[in-house]
Amino acid sequence: MTPVTNAPRQTKNQRREEAREAARLAREKNLKKQRLLKWLVPTVASVAILAIVAGVIWAVIAFQPPPKQEAGPANMLSDGIVFESDGSGGVQPVQTAAIAKGEDPVPTEAREGLLNIVTYIDFACPHCKTFEEAYGPTITSLVASGQATLEVRPVAFINQASVRGANAAACVANFAPEKFLDVSDAIFARQGEGSSPSFFGDIVKSAGVDDGDVADCVRGDSFTPWVEAATARSGVRGTPTVIVNGTQLDLANQDFNDFLASEIAKLGGGAQ
Repeated sequence: MTPVTNAPRQTKNQRREEAREAARLAREKNLKKQRLLKWLVPTVASVAILAIVAGVIWAVIAFQPPPKQEAGPANMLSDGIVFESDGSGGVQPVQTAAIAKGEDPVPTEAREGLLNIVTYIDFACPHCKTFEEAYGPTITSLVASGQATLEVRPVAFINQASVRGANAAACVANFAPEKFLDVSDAIFARQGEGSSPSFFGDIVKSAGVDDGDVADCVRGDSFTPWVEAATARSGVRGTPTVIVNGTQLDLANQDFNDFLASEIAKLGGGAQ
């Protein structure tokens, strides 16, 4: 059955006006679309260009050489301080220039026929403290007798005490290198007790370094940029790291004394 409608039939003029309105709406819709495209195309292109530029910038940064380093402390040209026999039963630091700002560290030249011992230590590392307490006297004795050299390289992996301990040691190396080992022992002895500049200043003073330049250096965190740079370029992943004549001690599986004996044997008994 066909539905019945009472709606009046449109006149010709009404149909014409309706068609005009539909055409007008279609034109407006088309204009809006054109305006959107006019804005969207350059915007998308700009985003694409920015993405390309960002990629280029990233590539430039990624492949740039690392930034030049800050100046380091005197007597640590290699990022470490080296000790040798003083010829009369003691040890003495090997004096060197500082790493100049913008320059890289200079590796220490190995001494032929000796045990060239390198230790990487973090002053907040409990295992470093244990190692130093257990084997530090043995190493010092070998150096004092002229059988070895020792290079100590402070790094900072753990916390703020790591950084400030290394900074304090660097300040001593710079101004009073002969007291470096005493200060190192003193810092380990009070490990975990504090991390402020004044705390490390007190330790340095208690170890016999009552020097205004050292105190200012410690209080001002003067070598912190060097500590951070030296740690980053050290190449070690943990502490203590001990290397003798290029061979690294496997702390988990080797006894240090046995390790030393094997390195001495490689020298043909030159170090006893």
